[in-house]
Amino acid sequence: MSISRKTVFYILIIIPFLTLSTGFFNLQVLQESVYRQKSRQNSVKIEMQTPVRGLIYDRNGILIADNRPAFSLYLVPAEAAKSPDVIPFVANALGMTEKEIRRNFRHSRRFQPVKVARYVDQRALTLIQENKANLPGVEWRVEPRRNYNFRRSFSHVLGTLGEVTEKELEGSSYEQGDIVGKKGVERVLDERLRGKKGYKLVKVDALGRTVDEIPSEKNSFPYPGQDLFLTIDSRLQVYADSLLDGKIGALVAIDTRSGEILTLVSNPNFDINNFTGVISPEIWKGLLNDARKPMFDRASQATYPPGSTYKMIASLAALNENLVTPQWSAYCPGYWPWGRGAMRCWNAAGHGDVDMVGALRGSCNVYFYYLGNKVGIDAMSEYSKMMGFGKATGVELTSERSGSVPDRAFYEKAYGKVNVSKGQLANIAIGQGEVLSTPLQMAQFTMILANRGTYYPPHLSRELVDKVTLEKQRTKLSPRKIDKISPEVWDVVLEGMRQVVAGGTGWRAGVWKIDSAGKTGTAQNPHGQPHSWYMGFAPYEDPEVAITIVLENGGSGGAVAAPIAGQFLRRYFAYEGKFDYAEEREMQRILEKRRREQKLRDNLRQLQQDVQIGVDSTVSIR
Repeated sequence: MSISRKTVFYILIIIPFLTLSTGFFNLQVLQESVYRQKSRQNSVKIEMQTPVRGLIYDRNGILIADNRPAFSLYLVPAEAAKSPDVIPFVANALGMTEKEIRRNFRHSRRFQPVKVARYVDQRALTLIQENKANLPGVEWRVEPRRNYNFRRSFSHVLGTLGEVTEKELEGSSYEQGDIVGKKGVERVLDERLRGKKGYKLVKVDALGRTVDEIPSEKNSFPYPGQDLFLTIDSRLQVYADSLLDGKIGALVAIDTRSGEILTLVSNPNFDINNFTGVISPEIWKGLLNDARKPMFDRASQATYPPGSTYKMIASLAALNENLVTPQWSAYCPGYWPWGRGAMRCWNAAGHGDVDMVGALRGSCNVYFYYLGNKVGIDAMSEYSKMMGFGKATGVELTSERSGSVPDRAFYEKAYGKVNVSKGQLANIAIGQGEVLSTPLQMAQFTMILANRGTYYPPHLSRELVDKVTLEKQRTKLSPRKIDKISPEVWDVVLEGMRQVVAGGTGWRAGVWKIDSAGKTGTAQNPHGQPHSWYMGFAPYEDPEVAITIVLENGGSGGAVAAPIAGQFLRRYFAYEGKFDYAEEREMQRILEKRRREQKLRDNLRQLQQDVQIGVDSTVSIR
């Protein structure tokens, strides 16, 4: 039986209709709950709330870094795609390219707001807000912006902030657009300072605008970052910065009783507030092209030959290994014969016969040329490493250098020989040649000397405080002890350092009525004038502070670095109530008056002698 054309026509109509009806039934009845949930998700989005970054204070509670309100602009990729004019308009308003904006979408989700610009100025924000109805997916939020109250003095301590990079995003909890620490304590303690983000569910309309907040157990408030109290004394930090003004170098001061860093200054420095926003190309180019390298932290990253500040290593090794006695002496005619030539002492006239204390007091190179050869490379490297040279201190700073301590393996690798020459040993003993140290390592060594072998790891974090619970976490580090060196050895070396300040090469570092100890250094530099060093501690009997200063191409340590150390120590003890500038000036006035009176008496006595000689001559002629 054949089927009529009419029947075929009805069948072709009914089958698609039944198919559509079945599909509609499946979508609207059987799958109703599934698609209702998807519909809700399309109208609901998760809004991230940025936590307030922790504040930073100095050891006395003076505010160093805080936060100021600023505007950030976000785009929802799926919403912005609804209009081809959104991204071009926003790019033009912000002074960016479309490519720069789209680059932010690479690690984003389609319905998740993506930060495309931070710290947007009022002009751009007003322009965007006026056209908000035609810009689906565009949002702005008030977020904290870092502000530094000390623009330069703390630049190398605090470091900088910046937007997270693609490399930093890999395997981390960061999200696109996050502001994170890049250098200094801002980076090392970033997790503690940053806090935790908050999230809330909000209902949005067809243009992506927030209509209402949706209660949900997924909602959470942002948890603020912890406040940080540094070990730095801002008064000393600013003063030290002024002492190094116009110079290239570093100054580090450490509390010998705890390892807390009181001052860490590297000069030249830079304005860290330039890095709280988008740094201008002109400023960035200027910093990179500056021959003085202002972004280079000379306190922890720069390594220098330590010069005569290293002479205590040879002294400790020679005495402790019983290679010499404190009374052992050497004759200094101003040079040390070596091969066909000679190695010079800084004093061309020579020091004559000197023992160890006298050699330290006058910084006699010839004495230490002899001593270095008695000690040998193995003991020199052993005691150098024992005192912390050749390895980083572990301070909360990025890119700290470890310096260099040459040992037998070093020379075998470099020169393919086992025996180290006498000239190389002589050079190492006076802190020249391949030995290199950072100012921070030298300050740690000074603390070790001050405490006769006991020291604490140098650190910058004093206390962290939770803003919500007010719980305080104080940094307390256990002391470390170098037990190998006998008390008698410390006595001799420290007496030599005491005499350096009490009339020796470091007398300019002395402080009125406060005994101290120290050592000057003038490190030869193949690229120009020698580097100027001073390291020391005070008071001598009950040490409180250890200080190290290095000035690139500064010249004589005793003439240049030591006076700066004296000025710093005076200010430190003035703050501690142990030094009076007025009293010192009055005593200087009295001493100057006595010197003038003594000079007058000497002149009068000489005049009387001349007159008497004249009378005697007249009588003789007659």
